[in-house]
Amino acid sequence: MSSAVQMPSRSGAASVAAAPPWVVFDHTVEGLFRVALHGRLSASTESNLRRAGLDLSKKLLPAYSFETWKRCLEIVATDLYPHLPPAEAWRAIGRTIVEGVGRTVIGRATLAVARLLGPLRALRRLRHMLQSADNYVEASVTERSTTCVEVSINEVMGHPTYYQGILEACLGITGAQGVQVDVLSCEGKGATFLVAWTQ
Repeated sequence: MSSAVQMPSRSGAASVAAAPPWVVFDHTVEGLFRVALHGRLSASTESNLRRAGLDLSKKLLPAYSFETWKRCLEIVATDLYPHLPPAEAWRAIGRTIVEGVGRTVIGRATLAVARLLGPLRALRRLRHMLQSADNYVEASVTERSTTCVEVSINEVMGHPTYYQGILEACLGITGAQGVQVDVLSCEGKGATFLVAWTQ
């Protein structure tokens, strides 16, 4: 099955009514696989990724399907972090992707804004920041205090610790100290996190 994504036609009633397919944008894929994991992937891992629909020997596609992206992350979790429990492997990937995307053109701009805003104001813009990576993640933030919020994310791919790692890394970039991110609950395909920091 091809990993290229054909977006629905703008003409025709059926196309207008149909929801667009879930996709992950190329700069997100670039940030993880071409930047953060550059030189860290074995030939075997790259072969597994190719079979999943991501060929790193070729120019990246504009977008990759959600299914392809999830499978590629599963491969990395298994191949790159075999010494870690699965939950910690996915948490490590979450931290790593923030590092890598932050070194892409789009990511640098997004994270520069986060640094200027500081932790609380950056979290208020979390939904916007996450939607620069793909077209399906929805996030809501409920403020408990000036240093504590609840974050709900609609789709965590069955691995909430992936977003735990993302949130930890993002908070670190904003300059927050004493960051603590805990998984409060998992409901359906989503999860809710408690995010706190000391200053």
